[in-house]
Amino acid sequence: MKRLLLYIGFVLLGYVVHAQADFKKETIKILPESELIIAGSTNVNKFDCKFDIDLISDWREIRYSQEDNFIHFNDLKLHLLTKGFDCGHKKMNADFQDLLMCEKYPEIEIKINRIELFSEEYSKAYITVMLAGEVNNYDLPVKISENRFQGKFKMNIRDFGLQPPKKALGLIEVDEEIEVQFNLKVTH
Repeated sequence: MKRLLLYIGFVLLGYVVHAQADFKKETIKILPESELIIAGSTNVNKFDCKFDIDLISDWREIRYSQEDNFIHFNDLKLHLLTKGFDCGHKKMNADFQDLLMCEKYPEIEIKINRIELFSEEYSKAYITVMLAGEVNNYDLPVKISENRFQGKFKMNIRDFGLQPPKKALGLIEVDEEIEVQFNLKVTH
């Protein structure tokens, strides 16, 4: 019996090592000229909260595999500190952080699962967003040119259990739909 368990262990270990060997490695860095913005609106005004790219511009190793028109990533995540967003005004920053419940959930996690390649310039990214303890999946068009990835997608904050805030005794209401815009330049 011990011999059988040992044999099964070696087979499983060999399978795991083989599966990991199928992934290629590359080291990349998100450059400072990149942009990541959460744009929203109220019944009175629009707002843009720009993320401080320096907080994610370190070198990172990515692991990926390609199958037909898909590039699959092994655990490629962006961890965005909620306090890393600047909405242009101290009070708006505080309101934005309150909305995202940053004391309880100090970061937003975006996981890039895979990219479907349609042409040299256009692709579709399949991502998972974890915000305020909730998880949702999105697919979005991405334009790729010269190590630059551009796109945008809309999210409903209610999908993450968040309530659009009301300000000024309820006279100002934040729309529940926000848009995430990104223009990421990378080097390797």
